[in-house]
Amino acid sequence: MDIAFTLDDLPLWPQSDPPAGVTAAGIVADIRRALAAQGVAGVYAFCNSWPLARGPGYARILDDWLADGHHVGNHTHSHPHLPEVSAAAFIADIDAGSQALAPWLDRAPRRLFRHPLCHWGETQAKLAAVNAHLTAERYTAVDVTSFSYEWTFNRAWLAAREAGDRRTEAWVCDAFLTFAPAQLRHDHAAAAAWFGTPVPSIALGHNVAFFAVMAQDYLAALRSAGARFVPLADALDGPVQAATGSVVSAAFRVIQQKLALAAGHPIPQIAPDHKETFNRITALAAGRSD
Repeated sequence: MDIAFTLDDLPLWPQSDPPAGVTAAGIVADIRRALAAQGVAGVYAFCNSWPLARGPGYARILDDWLADGHHVGNHTHSHPHLPEVSAAAFIADIDAGSQALAPWLDRAPRRLFRHPLCHWGETQAKLAAVNAHLTAERYTAVDVTSFSYEWTFNRAWLAAREAGDRRTEAWVCDAFLTFAPAQLRHDHAAAAAWFGTPVPSIALGHNVAFFAVMAQDYLAALRSAGARFVPLADALDGPVQAATGSVVSAAFRVIQQKLALAAGHPIPQIAPDHKETFNRITALAAGRSD
C-alpha cells in the first residue's frame, strides 16, 4: 500500500484540549521526531492561521516544520465549516489564510488547500463558487482517502487519563495500533474498488496530544501492515485528485465514501472487523463506559 501521510490543523488544533503541561509546540515537536525516526519526509501540514494572530510564538512551529523539510498548505484562517457559512465568507477565510500563511505557503513545491472537515458544501452553487476561487488562486484542493480517527481516540485517552484509569488508557493506545492499520487497509481497498484501480492512500493525522504520543508507533504499525510512505505528489495526478470537489457533500467522510454516498451506494465507514472497538472508543470519548 502506497500512502501519503498528511497532517491537519497546525500550528494549533481548533478543538485543542491537551493535558496540563502539554503545549502545541511540544505536540508538533513529538510528531516531527516520529516522522524523522520513521523516515517519512516532505509531509504537508494543512494549516489554520488564526493562532498566528493569537501569538507570534506559533509561527516558530511552522518554521520548525519547514526546517525539517516538510511543507505547509492552506486549511483556511479560522476553520469554518463550508455548509455553515456563505460561499463569500468561506472564500474570504481562504484568502485570510493565504495572506497570513504566505511566508510558509510560498516555500512549498505546490500550492495546496484542504477543506475543513473535508466538506465540499451543501449546494451546487456554493461548491462551484469555492472551486472557481481555488482555481483562480492557483490552489489544488487535496482530500483524504483514509482516516485513523485519532481525534476520537484522543478524547477517549484524555478521559481515561483524567479519571486516573491507567488500564483503560493503555487499552486505548493498544487499540489504536490495531485499529489504525486495519482501517487503512479497509479504506485502501474501498478506494481501489471505487476508482477501479489501486490508488495511493492519502492518510490524515491531527496534532493532538494522543497522536503525538503514538505517532512513531503508529507509523511503524502502518509499515508492518505493508504501507510504503510516498510523497503527496504521487497521489495528486490520478483519479482521486480528479474527483476532489466534484460533488456536493456536507459529510465528514473520506473521498470514496463521499462519492459513494452521492451515488446512492454507501461504503462502510469503519473496517467491519473493528466496529466493536471503534464503538467502545466513541463511547469512552463521550464519557460513557458502555
